[in-house]
Amino acid sequence: MFDAERTRDMEARFRRFQNVFQLQCHLWDLVNNLLDDAEVKLRSGDERDLSLLVGASFGKVLKTFYGINDLCLSGWGEDALILLRSNVNLLINLGYILGDTEPVECAADFIAFSYAARVKYLKSAHGVEKPPWKPAMSDDELKMRAKRWDKVKISERAARIPKFHYTTGYAFYSSFEHSDAMALNAYIADWNEVGPRINAGPSDDHVVVALGHNITVLADVLLLYCRYFKIERPDIFTKIQTLLNVIKE
Repeated sequence: MFDAERTRDMEARFRRFQNVFQLQCHLWDLVNNLLDDAEVKLRSGDERDLSLLVGASFGKVLKTFYGINDLCLSGWGEDALILLRSNVNLLINLGYILGDTEPVECAADFIAFSYAARVKYLKSAHGVEKPPWKPAMSDDELKMRAKRWDKVKISERAARIPKFHYTTGYAFYSSFEHSDAMALNAYIADWNEVGPRINAGPSDDHVVVALGHNITVLADVLLLYCRYFKIERPDIFTKIQTLLNVIKE
């Protein structure tokens, strides 16, 4: 699609879904308002890694939130759902860690699991036997912690956040992420005497779903972030709740 045609297509899509696109902008402004006034400091001691994890998670969610918005504006709703699944996955893990009775220990399990997965990748893909970096854990502790994290299914971890994120969102978006037969069927536009016509261009499919859930995921990650760093902004969350109520209507 040529640039001028693409621009017209995006402008038309924005007009068709103006209300929900504007909700994205309103939430983005509220989040930035909160962050501009907040004094967030990295915690020391045992909570250093946990506070880094919470901060990095929020940064990732913000960037992906923006990416989902851009994909939807361009008419790539199916691809936006895949990015959205990534943020839901992050929300599930973060909610599970911060909802644990010992979040520092739980975060250490997640870090160990992540490290083990990266080591496995480097060895199989690049033949690297020993990565140049290593967490401050013994090999035995790394294995124990990684195994402990891995044995908890994502559906179990999701029990610590609102249920619909997993049952309504993650499960559906996984179909697109895995490109299963049901997801691929959505790319068959219609049939005629010649056969199927495959639609590989931009469309309005799943745009509203992605944008609506995009707002909810960011709002819930923001809530976890603020609770952890003890940021008190009831005025902001009252306004965010108003946005969420509009989505539910």
